[in-house]
Amino acid sequence: MEGEVKQKQISIVLPTDAKAEFVNATQVTVSDDAVLIQFAYVRPNSETGQLVSEIALSPKHAIEFSRALDATIKQHFTRHLTDQV
Repeated sequence: MEGEVKQKQISIVLPTDAKAEFVNATQVTVSDDAVLIQFAYVRPNSETGQLVSEIALSPKHAIEFSRALDATIKQHFTRHLTDQV
């Protein structure tokens, strides 16, 4: 079919020393050719934080990431919204 995008399977290898890091602050910086997302941890009652991770995305990949994140949050976490009503 014309215009159809084929999805291909990609195997991601997780390093044995990889670990998840907790973050509670993010900053997004946008330029014409990249979207930079910085993840940081700020201790309670502190005015400074520590950069935990930083990723750079092309605008196309940033849009795809935004759509995937939005869909995932809506699918899995909308129950938290009904608890508050």
